[in-house]
Amino acid sequence: MKTALDAATGKTVIRVNPKWFRPADVGSLLGDPTKAKTVLGWDPQKTSYTELVRIMAEHDRALARQEAMQRGR
Repeated sequence: MKTALDAATGKTVIRVNPKWFRPADVGSLLGDPTKAKTVLGWDPQKTSYTELVRIMAEHDRALARQEAMQRGR
């Protein structure tokens, strides 16, 4: 059992069973923004987070409309 202690009191504040650890976890994850740049026109130097969310939502709505039309709705 892995534990974490409160430094001030020495009491256990977290207890974790190692069987629940995920062996494939990595220390850091890096993404490739190429698709966001090419498909959505995202520019990390000019696009705010809020604007990126808006662009992504518009893109998803357009895809949903296309799929609905292809199914004859």
